[in-house]
Amino acid sequence: MSSPSSRLTPPVQSIQRAAAIMRCFTEAEPELGVTAIGQKVGLHKSTVSRMLTTLQQERLVERNSETGKYRLGLGVISLAGVALGRLNARAASQPYLDGLVSATQETVNVTVLDGRECVNIERAFSPQPIRYMGWIGRRTPTHCTASGKICLAYMTPQERTAVLPQPLPQFTAKTITEMEPLIQSLEQIRRQGYAIVHEEFEEGFSSIAAPIKNHLGEVVAALAISGPTYRLEGEAIAAFIDPLLQTTRQISADMGYRAGTKVRGCGAAK
Repeated sequence: MSSPSSRLTPPVQSIQRAAAIMRCFTEAEPELGVTAIGQKVGLHKSTVSRMLTTLQQERLVERNSETGKYRLGLGVISLAGVALGRLNARAASQPYLDGLVSATQETVNVTVLDGRECVNIERAFSPQPIRYMGWIGRRTPTHCTASGKICLAYMTPQERTAVLPQPLPQFTAKTITEMEPLIQSLEQIRRQGYAIVHEEFEEGFSSIAAPIKNHLGEVVAALAISGPTYRLEGEAIAAFIDPLLQTTRQISADMGYRAGTKVRGCGAAK
């Protein structure tokens, strides 16, 4: 016999009905009359009318005075704003970082674009004695880091021009400082869905990054795996591609992204 705590709480019928009424409104049918709603939810029009009056008082629906029909109210926007506010890259990525560190044994960072630089907003450290130290708040350039190149790869040419410094500064012997090879690199990154950078910003360190997307298909952050180059070369870094992409897919899905949504450029952090 199940305990009282394990049994499901019976649903509240009035709340179920109110939710069913609100779900009737769609992009195809943004406004509906009482009779049409009653037919959709299987309720008498008098019951629907009473519930619509209450929902209207709570600003969850509103009545079009010209047509007499109802539509979703501005109160829904406030509720949606609270829900969407939770769907930020830092919060969404946190449950997955330790698992990616466990799979790769390297440091993992979540990075967003802030102005012309990338900034780390979350990280999980490698257990290795020699490791990449990507502390929260650290700022790095876009043109020579894996996370930065992810942001650049999904921008329009105009957006890149606004972000990239001219001339491109050189940090190591491997830094790309000419626009043409950089653009070619970004095009390849966009096609393959990830970026690999070897010692372009810091000698002795390499990284691989992939995009995190939100419900609108916007690239809002990059997830990167970083470590010493001697551990992230050839087959070693290639082995990180699948776990990295699997993790970014999970995070993006938690942020509302659905496969097939058109992917758009990386916006600055708010």
